[in-house]
Amino acid sequence: MNAEKHYKTLEFDKILLQLQKKTFCEKNETLSFEDLLCPSADEAREALARTDEMYTLLLRYGDPGVGRVSDLSRPLTRADKGGVLSIKELLGVRKLLGACRTVQDWYQNSRQVGSGLLDPYFAYLTFHDGIYRRLGDAILNEEELADSASPELHSIRRGILRAQNRAREKLEDILRSSSQQKYLQEALVTMRDGRFVLPVKSEFRTQVPGLVHDASQSGATLFVEPMAVVDLNNEVRMLRGKEQEEIERILQELTELVVSCKADLLADYDLLAAIDLLLAKAKLAKALDCTAPEMGDEQQIDLRGARHPLIAAGDVVPIDISLGRDFDTLVITGPNTGGKTVCLKTLGLFALMAKSGLLIPAKKGSRVDYFAHVYADIGDEQSIEQSLSTFSSHMVNIIGLLKEAGRGSLVLLDELGAGTDPTEGAALAIAVLEHLRAARCRTAASTHYAELKMYALKEPRVENASCEFDVESLRPTYRLIVGVPGRSNAFAIAGKLGMSRMVLDAARGYIQKDDIKFEDVIESLEQKRSELTRQLERAEQYAAKQKRQQEYAEKELYRQLKAAKQEAEEAHIAAQRVIEQTKREAEAVIAEIKERNRKKDAALTPGAVRNRVDKLYDVAGSQPQVDDHYTLPRPLKVGDVVTLREMNTPAEVVEIKGEDVTIQTGAIKTRVKMKDVRLSGKKMPKSGERSARRVAGSSQKTRRAALEIDLRGQSVDEAVMELDGFIDRAVLSGMEQISIIHGKGTGALRAGIHSYLKRHKNVAGFRLGTFGEGEAGVTIATLK
Repeated sequence: MNAEKHYKTLEFDKILLQLQKKTFCEKNETLSFEDLLCPSADEAREALARTDEMYTLLLRYGDPGVGRVSDLSRPLTRADKGGVLSIKELLGVRKLLGACRTVQDWYQNSRQVGSGLLDPYFAYLTFHDGIYRRLGDAILNEEELADSASPELHSIRRGILRAQNRAREKLEDILRSSSQQKYLQEALVTMRDGRFVLPVKSEFRTQVPGLVHDASQSGATLFVEPMAVVDLNNEVRMLRGKEQEEIERILQELTELVVSCKADLLADYDLLAAIDLLLAKAKLAKALDCTAPEMGDEQQIDLRGARHPLIAAGDVVPIDISLGRDFDTLVITGPNTGGKTVCLKTLGLFALMAKSGLLIPAKKGSRVDYFAHVYADIGDEQSIEQSLSTFSSHMVNIIGLLKEAGRGSLVLLDELGAGTDPTEGAALAIAVLEHLRAARCRTAASTHYAELKMYALKEPRVENASCEFDVESLRPTYRLIVGVPGRSNAFAIAGKLGMSRMVLDAARGYIQKDDIKFEDVIESLEQKRSELTRQLERAEQYAAKQKRQQEYAEKELYRQLKAAKQEAEEAHIAAQRVIEQTKREAEAVIAEIKERNRKKDAALTPGAVRNRVDKLYDVAGSQPQVDDHYTLPRPLKVGDVVTLREMNTPAEVVEIKGEDVTIQTGAIKTRVKMKDVRLSGKKMPKSGERSARRVAGSSQKTRRAALEIDLRGQSVDEAVMELDGFIDRAVLSGMEQISIIHGKGTGALRAGIHSYLKRHKNVAGFRLGTFGEGEAGVTIATLK
C-alpha cells in the first residue's frame, strides 16, 4: 500500500510540516510519517499521555527556549576515527550540552505539576560541566578561537599585534611626509596578501623603494610594500604561522576531550530530540487549542466540536461526528461545497493525529480509537499522463484499497460512484460499501445518489448524515446532521436564482413519484429536526439563565451571610470590651463606696450608686448577641417564616428535604442547612412594605431614654427613607438625642447617613459613638 499517498490526500503532510517548524533539533527537521505514527494502540495511548503531560507543563511554565541544536552523529564518528572537529562543530557540542542543561532545569522547576510520566526522558540526560566550560573559554564564535584558548595563543596574538602596530606607525610616517605624499594615489594603509602596503601612482614607482604586491585593474595604482616595513611584515607572517599551529593543536586537544564522552553526547542528542518532538507536539496543541482524545480498541470515533486544523480559526465550523459505535458505515449527502469533503478529511486527519500522539482540536471527551490503516479516496485525481478519467482514477484507488482494507481500517470515500451513469454508479457504490462492511472496516462516504440514502435507511449499522444548506441564503452552514439524509436542493436553488416556475414544474413532472415522496419525507424530517433543534436551543438558553440566576442567588446569600457574620463578630468583640469596661467601672464604684464608708462620707448616696451601676449594665446589655446554641422549638413546615442565623431578614420555607431547607425572600430562592435557620414570629412583608423598624429604648433604669434605630443591612436610599420618618417622630416626641446604628462594614452606609444628616433641618449636629456607645458603628445625632 502506498500509505504516503493516502496521508497526503488527507493533508497529514501539512500537519507534519507545522510540527517540523516547531522543533529545535536538526534531526527533527526531516521527520517522516513513519517517525510519528505508532505501530500499536498501546504505544499510541502512551504517546498521547506524554504529549498531554508536556502540554500541561508548557501551558504552566512556558517554552524552555532552546536554540537550534545540530546533529553531531557524523562529526563525532569522524572524530572517533582520528579526525579533528572544526570550531563550528565544537561550538555545536557546547550548544548540545547547554540545551541539555536548559531543559533539565526547566523540567526540575515544573515537576511539582507533572505526574512524573516524562521523568525517563530528563533523568538520563548528562551534563559534562568541565567540557562545557572549556569549550566556552576556548571558542569566540563559529570561525575563531578566543585568546583565552591557551596562554601560548594569547602570547602569539599579542606579538602579532605589536608587530602590526610598528609597521603601521612606519607607514603612517611615510603618509605624513610631504615629500612622499605626491607619489601616493591616496593617503591610506591597506593590505595585500597579509602584508601592509601603500597605494603608489604607477608613474612614481621608482620614487618609493619597495616590493610591488599588486596593481589596480586600470594599472594606475601599484600596491607597494616599502622596504622600511618588510622585516616587520615578515615577523607578522612568521607569527601567523605559529598562531595556526597553536590553533590546530588546541582543536586536536578539544576534539580528544569531546571524543572521550562521545557515547554520552550521542545518547543525549537522541534524548534531546525526543524531548524536542514532545515539546513541538505540545506547541502545536497550544496553537490549535487541542485536547487529548480518549483512545480505545473498538475502532470508534466520537468527535465533539471538532475543528479542521488546517482551516483558519475564524472560518472553521465545529462539527460533531461519530462512527463505529452505533453504525460502521456513514453515508454523507448534501450540496456541493457544503462541507462533505471537510468532514471526511477531519475524520481521517484526526485518526492519524491520534495515532501519532498528537492532541486534536476538539472538545474534551472526544474519542478517537486506534486504526491500523487509514485509506482515503478524496478529490478529483484525473490523470492525463495515464489517460484515466475521473471515474477511472477513483476506481484504480478503490480497487487497490479493497484488496488491503480489513478489520482495523478506516476508509474514506469522496463522491463514491460519481463520474459515470448514475444507475450503474449507485449500484457499484453500494457494492463497494457492502464489501467494506463484510471486511469489518469503518467507512465514511459522501455521495449525491438517492439510492445510497435509501440503502443507509434500510441496512442495519449504516447511517445517513447530511451537510446542512440554507436555501434562503444559498449558502452551506457546514453543520453535519447525523441521522438525516441530505437533499440536493436543486429545484430550490434554481428557483432562488430566477428559474421560472413553469420550467421547475415541468422538471418535477419528470421525477418519479417514489422519488418525489422520498424527497418530501426528507424535507419533512428536516423541518421537524430544525424545529426540535430550535426548541432544544431555547431550552438550553432557559436552563443556562436559570443556572445563572441560581448561582447569583447563592453568591448573594453567601455575601450577606459573610457580612452578617463579620458584623456579629465585630459586635461580639465590642460587647466584650464594653463588659470588661463595665466590670472595671463597677469595681471602681464598689471600691469608692468602701472608701467613703471608711471615711464616713455619705456624699454618694445609695440611689446614685444604683443609677451608675444600672447605667453601666444598660450599656453592656445594648450590644447585639449571637445565639450559637439555638434549637428549633418545633419541626419546620412549608410556609413557616424563618430568619437566617446572624440575619434578621424574614424568608418563607418553600421546601424541606432532610437537613436541607429551601427558602424564598422576594425573587431569590436558595437552599440552606436547617441548623442555620431560626423560627421567626414575624410575618412576611407585603409587596412595597418597608422592613419593620426596630426601635429600642435604653434601660428603664436610666433617668433619660436614648432612642435608637438600626439601619444595618439596608441600602443608603432605604436607610435615608426610614431615618427621615424616625427623626420626625423623635422631634415630635421631644427627644434631644438619637442613636443611629449603621455598623462598620465598608463605610458606605455611614457616609450616606452622615451626608443626609448634614442637610437635615432638625439636626443640630452629630458624632460617632465613643467607647461603650458602639464606636464607629454608631452615629449620635443631636436634634434641634
